[in-house]
Amino acid sequence: MRIFGVAVAVVILALSCHAIDSEESADRDDFYDSRERILEENYHGLIKENETFVEITPVIKVDEEKVCRLDIVKKQKDIPFKIKLDSGVGILESKRALNCEKRKNYKFEIVAVMCDGSHSENANVHISVVDINEYSPTFLQPSYVTEVDEGRLYQEILRVEATDKDCTPLFGDVCKYEILTLDQPFTIDNEGSIRNTEPLSHKISHNHILSVVAYDCAMKQSAPVMVNIRVRRICEPRISGIPERLDYTSNSMEKVFLFPKLHLELCDMKCKGEDMLISSTVSLKTKHMAFGCDRDLSKCSAKNSMQELLTKGTDYTKELITDDGVENIFHFDGTNGAVVPKSVIDVDGLASHSFTISAMFRHHSIVNNDKLTKEHVICSADSHKMNRHHFALFVRHCRLILLLRKNYNDGDLNIFLPAEWRWKIPQVCDNEWHHYTITVESPKVDLFIDGIKFEADQEDKHSNPEVIDDWPLHAAQGINTTLTIGACYQSSENRLKHGFRGDISSIKLSSRQAMSEEDIRCGMNCAERLLSPDEKLMEPEQQVQMNSEMNEIVIEGSNRQNVEKLLQKIQYINDKENPTLGRRNIQVSTTVSCPMRKAVRLPSIDSFIMIVDGEKHQNVTDHETPTITTDYQEINPQLTEEQRPQIVMSGNQNNLVSYPDIKSGVKFLDGLNIVVYTNEQILENLQKLDSCSVNVFPNLNADHEEITMSKQNHDHDLSPILDIKTTINKDGVEMIGYDTVANYLRILRSLIYINRKPAYYLNRVFKLSCSQLGDRFRSAEFTLTLTVLHPKQPTQAPLPTVTEKPAVAAREHDSSNMFAHVLLHAQEANEPHAKTSHMQRVSGVTHSTMLIIVICVSFVLLICGVGIARLRNQTQVTKSKKGHQSCVKNPSEQQLDWDDSALTITINPMQNDNLTDDSSDSENSDSDDEEVLNGRYKNVSQLEWDNTTM
Repeated sequence: MRIFGVAVAVVILALSCHAIDSEESADRDDFYDSRERILEENYHGLIKENETFVEITPVIKVDEEKVCRLDIVKKQKDIPFKIKLDSGVGILESKRALNCEKRKNYKFEIVAVMCDGSHSENANVHISVVDINEYSPTFLQPSYVTEVDEGRLYQEILRVEATDKDCTPLFGDVCKYEILTLDQPFTIDNEGSIRNTEPLSHKISHNHILSVVAYDCAMKQSAPVMVNIRVRRICEPRISGIPERLDYTSNSMEKVFLFPKLHLELCDMKCKGEDMLISSTVSLKTKHMAFGCDRDLSKCSAKNSMQELLTKGTDYTKELITDDGVENIFHFDGTNGAVVPKSVIDVDGLASHSFTISAMFRHHSIVNNDKLTKEHVICSADSHKMNRHHFALFVRHCRLILLLRKNYNDGDLNIFLPAEWRWKIPQVCDNEWHHYTITVESPKVDLFIDGIKFEADQEDKHSNPEVIDDWPLHAAQGINTTLTIGACYQSSENRLKHGFRGDISSIKLSSRQAMSEEDIRCGMNCAERLLSPDEKLMEPEQQVQMNSEMNEIVIEGSNRQNVEKLLQKIQYINDKENPTLGRRNIQVSTTVSCPMRKAVRLPSIDSFIMIVDGEKHQNVTDHETPTITTDYQEINPQLTEEQRPQIVMSGNQNNLVSYPDIKSGVKFLDGLNIVVYTNEQILENLQKLDSCSVNVFPNLNADHEEITMSKQNHDHDLSPILDIKTTINKDGVEMIGYDTVANYLRILRSLIYINRKPAYYLNRVFKLSCSQLGDRFRSAEFTLTLTVLHPKQPTQAPLPTVTEKPAVAAREHDSSNMFAHVLLHAQEANEPHAKTSHMQRVSGVTHSTMLIIVICVSFVLLICGVGIARLRNQTQVTKSKKGHQSCVKNPSEQQLDWDDSALTITINPMQNDNLTDDSSDSENSDSDDEEVLNGRYKNVSQLEWDNTTM
């Protein structure tokens, strides 16, 4: 009972004390709420490193009649600021020059002292130190030395690195490196990576000394650092002396040596006791029409039997899209076509005779094309009422199909006859030029591809071609046929349908005669070809082989000097009238092997022949600038500035792109235009280019950046189709090939820049330049800036005005977030505020009080219960002793004895979820030692309850 009484007294005492505290707190809150607020809750300031004046937002304004001074509440040891009151405005200054590199932010409180001696509520002041560019970048090493092998192109030779002590990214980040030493074959990117732009030679220079500087983002230059690159002499088996480019004048019909200065270097390669085998292959690789061959069948015995159906300058082809060159090339996009008049050729009754049809075309294959889509090269269909196809040559699902329906008078209407021949061949879907010839001698039908007769594999011999039978066409009175090219006429809809996608150069038809295999082979002789060396130069054990198309030569031998001499005597000739202008690639590959050993492959050498217009031309077989005769007549150095061609580029040079757009890809040169002016005039025949390059600044990061070409609008694989070699790497895009400005624009406008992490960049700079006549005439650099629109930060609550009187000051966030945009506008430095009302604070206190009361009551009930149990147990023991005095106490009963002499219970009433909003956001890196008073206890140990005195 004594314990119970003490517990009740403690509870009553606690309730009395809490009631007194609640009354005092309420009175104090009413007092502060009734007072007029003198200062704002928060002020933000900016101060430069080299200044002492602090620019405060909002301005500290007070009533001079009420306020006599302003003081800084010194809760920290070092607050290098002082404040004074001048004409009702608080002026804050620093006591000394501040250093952003040592400390960026300061936080303290100020108070207004009334003239009657009272103090206002404290106001928080946040000061940010604004960096100035006082330091220049410095390199991590005093100098750099490295070694490289000669004759190699490195992606990276050496990486230099500099740092800057300034505290902000604008002044403290290194954004650019530069090599000051002129006329050196090296370049450096913005990350300090140095690489060589051409293979180095130990013979020319044993080492290269470079002077390199770094710039911060404000373009403040560092002191130069010396970089010494030593060239290490090394011998590697290789072929050298091959010119990168050889110019050939069209219609010259002359033979030129390809490699007159070729040198075959084998170093110390030898075979023990045996002769080694050297095998060199020279390949002429071209993606021009028909592989550079003249496919004119009229040169052979059947020259008078072939009728050309597709030529420029006719009335029925004038609406078609043609190539700008001299070649007879027509472009079809699946919607256009031409109707051939009956006066040109009549194909009625074609199935009743032997005939030959030949076509030269390049089909633009589409990925995942519908298996039922037909693309007609030529078609003869009903002219009205019905849609019957009588004769057609079309492509469907990578198959070349010949349709030939018998007429009603060509046989029994009830007998099936062969009507379709379907050849499954890869050539119709490889986006390359091919020549197809089909000879029909019923019932025999043969296909020749590029002059070679098609023979199916043994496993497909009975299914390729697949032959489909059908009934002959029934008689239809008064219905004629319409012959079309590039599509098929649909009379019921009165329009062309089933259009062809690709390029067609020639369609010829012999309606009464099937050409022999010899005649077809005759028409396949190549006008553009390689010429093998003279047999007199060959040694007994040497071999020189050439393929049937005369675009590949293989030389084998064991004598290095003799193989080298044979390679020097290989020639090139193009005796085709008006050949396709542009680039022809040449590749030289060599292997060296010993008997019973694995062959060693030497690095392949790539070169190219550029076919240009003109009457005079000087072959260039070394690295000198070629002299080219073109449509300008012969270019000479005496041309005036007005007469020299000018390549002018125009378009939008500043593009703004959003995050989603740049992640999915943007066509950054979509609005580009290029025009070549001569004497301030635009001449159509002079709108040609040799090369264009797009350089990216800084270089692309392969982890999340790339440049690709658009695959929409059938523009995929543009560069092979347009004879322009396009190379894309981290430096940008390089295009080489003599072609029209329009074709260059097709590729440039299809370039897509993709950045999967746009947050890393503010902008991207692309620099475009184009050249003409072997880099003799180059355009001015066209600079395009792609600016990334970064998403705006969530809108923050505005600073409280004088009329707002929140009871609890909002806790500050990280100062780096507060002033993210402070340099843009001085009044935009807003801080998020947590609003807490007086009722919320009272509610938090009430919950704490209730929790204490509940715990105390529970504890009292527990003590009472234990006491009653002990009394009952004591009663039973007393009765047992009276009845059995001789019995000893049971050990199990001894365990029920409870020693409460050292009973101590610790209770933490604050471990609950009812904290105020202020307590969850009260972290600050600049004032870690501050004590949180709102909604928390200053010392948790005070909550321990020691009952030793109870």
